[in-house]
Amino acid sequence: MKIFRKSLTKTFVSYRGKIMIRDFFMEDFMKLWKNGYFHTMEDPKTTYHSMATDHGLIIGFDDDIKDLKFDREIDLNKAHVYPGFVDAHLHLLGYGQMLLRPNLSHLKTKEEILFELKKLFKNEKLFVEGYRECGITKDDLNQISVEHPILLRHNDYHSLTVNDKVLSLAGITHQTGVLTEEIAQHAIDSFPKYSQKEVEKILTHSLKNLYKYGITGGHSDDLYYFNGFDETVSVFENVLDKFPFRAHLLMHHMTIDDFKKSGRTYLDQTYYLQLGAVKMFYDGTISSKTALMKKPYANSNNYGQNVNGKENFIEIVKKARGYHLPIAVHVIGDQGLDEVIEIIKMYPPKMYHHDRLIHTPWIAKETIEELKKLRVSLDIQPQFLSSDLPWALDFFQATPDLVFPWKTLLDAGLNLAGSSDAPVEIPNPLLGIHASVFRESSHDGKPYFLEESLSRFEAISMYTIGANYSTEHKNRGYLKVGYVADLSIFKHDLLSMHKDKFKEDIVEMTVIDERIVYDKNKV
Repeated sequence: MKIFRKSLTKTFVSYRGKIMIRDFFMEDFMKLWKNGYFHTMEDPKTTYHSMATDHGLIIGFDDDIKDLKFDREIDLNKAHVYPGFVDAHLHLLGYGQMLLRPNLSHLKTKEEILFELKKLFKNEKLFVEGYRECGITKDDLNQISVEHPILLRHNDYHSLTVNDKVLSLAGITHQTGVLTEEIAQHAIDSFPKYSQKEVEKILTHSLKNLYKYGITGGHSDDLYYFNGFDETVSVFENVLDKFPFRAHLLMHHMTIDDFKKSGRTYLDQTYYLQLGAVKMFYDGTISSKTALMKKPYANSNNYGQNVNGKENFIEIVKKARGYHLPIAVHVIGDQGLDEVIEIIKMYPPKMYHHDRLIHTPWIAKETIEELKKLRVSLDIQPQFLSSDLPWALDFFQATPDLVFPWKTLLDAGLNLAGSSDAPVEIPNPLLGIHASVFRESSHDGKPYFLEESLSRFEAISMYTIGANYSTEHKNRGYLKVGYVADLSIFKHDLLSMHKDKFKEDIVEMTVIDERIVYDKNKV
């Protein structure tokens, strides 16, 4: 990126061959960030104690900047600075929506949940998040109301439990009201839509909360689930004009035609917004026993399923390739992953693109060599290990070969991008780093499959350079001259602090484009 000209209000920058105007956040200051520890993330040891930024870019460190005159100085009080953390797979609008809705995740028994639902019900529609499956059916919800829709979203975000009113509105006949995958989405679609202003409020709330976790960017899957492609893109453009955030939006496969009609292009959008790969689903989840496995689930002949049908999935891939787009595939089961690999081999991306594989927690040993042959990045969710083990192992007749095998994947030369899948998990990168390194279950506190542990440096890198790999930006992910001044600033050194600190609130500041968007001392 090259700065052409600056004024009091505007900066003209070159981005992928385009001249783009940045006039929303520009401060005409040269800033000195001092009295800190600046971890470049080029290696575990390279650290500086001061850094200069100007017009959103890093311009130097330590002795190289000692003779410069600064308009503003920020004393970091010995805090530790890292390149801005990016969550490589989440749902920005879904997360904001979850924050604004009632949540049942703290309740475990059927009796507790039904008691809470009766308190929440106010003779109007009720949409509740965070339900953990415990046997509730439509009959239980009908006892609360048959006149108003009641919908419980399961914590895996692939299933719902609804009452008869929801089934009626959606035109669905179902014995239990426990819905999965496409039918579940159809039921959600029967609920009244938000206005554009309401969606903007949801996104704003989401971003403000993400700032508190030190997150400067995210790769989000939102373009199908709200008010359509064009309006949702407009929502992002409007909100990002006020609240800076590096948003990279995956395009749900149902929106490909809308994308084409819009005249927009892959990756090139506004300074803070990109359109990314085509999001599609190959299988389901472990908790719903729809992830496609090589061996059957316990006490059954069920191997899981291809949620859209293999032939239909191939047609979606062919359509994406026809538009010269990479794909981003939800795949959880080991058999599902093998089948996706074969399809990518049949229909590879363009030479300068790479595809994304999302989740991939269960992998066969022989699959690693096949992955190495592809141009792919793996978007992983380390917190899933803490949430899913050991109970998920009980779903299988036999444990898959490799379980959350991040060290094996990294040693094979594959790119790993750290993420949370928020709102499924809390979008806190520190919890993801802790899970990557220590691999402890949140249920019994025990570590699992420690041979797959990452070093702290490797784990942090998944949220810096690893997460930026898919955006194709060449000036993000490190603290280097010419790189963007996106910073995640912590009270302690993530590379050496006690492991319990990862579970504490240690974010001091979040900086995007050298603008402080969160300061713990000013909240």
